[in-house]
Amino acid sequence: MTSLLISVLLALLLVLSVLYWQKLEESERPLEPVEDDRIRPLLRGLNYLLSEQPDKALQEIVRVARLRSEATEVYMFLGEMFRNKGEFGRAVRIHQNILARPDVSSTLFIEVQFALATDFQTGGLIDRAVRHYHKVLEVQPSHLGSLKSLLRIHEQTAEWAQAIDLLKRVEQLENKKDNFHHAYLMAEIAEIALQHGDLELALKQAKTSCSLASDCIHAYLVFMHSALQLQDSVSLMQGMDAMAEAAPDFLFLLIPVILPTDHATYETTFLQYWQQYKNAELALAWLEYVAKHDALEAAASLQEKLVFRPDSLRDALRLAALFSDDSGMREHARAWRLQMKHYQCQQCGVQIERLRWQCPQCHAWGSMYAIRMDHEG
Repeated sequence: MTSLLISVLLALLLVLSVLYWQKLEESERPLEPVEDDRIRPLLRGLNYLLSEQPDKALQEIVRVARLRSEATEVYMFLGEMFRNKGEFGRAVRIHQNILARPDVSSTLFIEVQFALATDFQTGGLIDRAVRHYHKVLEVQPSHLGSLKSLLRIHEQTAEWAQAIDLLKRVEQLENKKDNFHHAYLMAEIAEIALQHGDLELALKQAKTSCSLASDCIHAYLVFMHSALQLQDSVSLMQGMDAMAEAAPDFLFLLIPVILPTDHATYETTFLQYWQQYKNAELALAWLEYVAKHDALEAAASLQEKLVFRPDSLRDALRLAALFSDDSGMREHARAWRLQMKHYQCQQCGVQIERLRWQCPQCHAWGSMYAIRMDHEG
């Protein structure tokens, strides 16, 4: 137990003592002394702290909180403190002790059940968290925090239909439509249809996603894969052009999807995209693909055709991993390439190696972008 925790416990005991004396002063002084049942645990708690036994001091604080309702706020603060410190078991015990009191109001019941659910969710006990969030919603169906937390859980467990239903309830309560979020959830459903070989459904769901949010990148990729397998070249070109217009920064993702089918046919299309948008990530992904699947000479020829010159250290190192005449430099650049972070969240700034549609840290959808110089610190 850290000295910080000991200080916090001491402060809590002092607050409880002040609350007790304030309460006593507000009432008429009795003619005969009456012992308050909080005095003994308060004194014991202080004694335990002075003797450096903070665990026992905590037990006495819990006892005081169970005896009198005015200590509940302090009790809740203590539970949150333990949760934030990663001591989920302590947080759970504190919140369960509050619920064990006979005089828990409906308002307090909701607050504590939500805190308990958050404890379990933070500690990774998802089933228990879901159970307690539903207990909150049984009493207050419009509890926004519980709905959002359940939405997050269903996204974690890839239960997309349930997530969509919860998102609709959240939207209704907040009186606003989140089409971007909806689009990415529907794109996940389209992805499942694609994996199960239901190409028509995947194509339909991907189109719906794109109609909700024109920059839903995942939906475009599902659309392209479905159109390719259906050999629908018209839909494929329409999808590529729509993606180029709505999200040119992500055109590089089409390289490994489109080029394996017919490099010669689509080379002209990618050249047009390069000339129009001059997106370095597109050029680099194309060069790396050709070097890997064709030959280094073909990649060098493509670089001359693109007239691509790196304008950042990251780009220069990626080219060095392909073309450097210095074998040592080339090997170092390749090793760096394997270890580098490729994507960064525009919401929270976290960097990851492989593209994810939902940020693993802040959980924002569609926020991951390829790292460029203007994104680096």
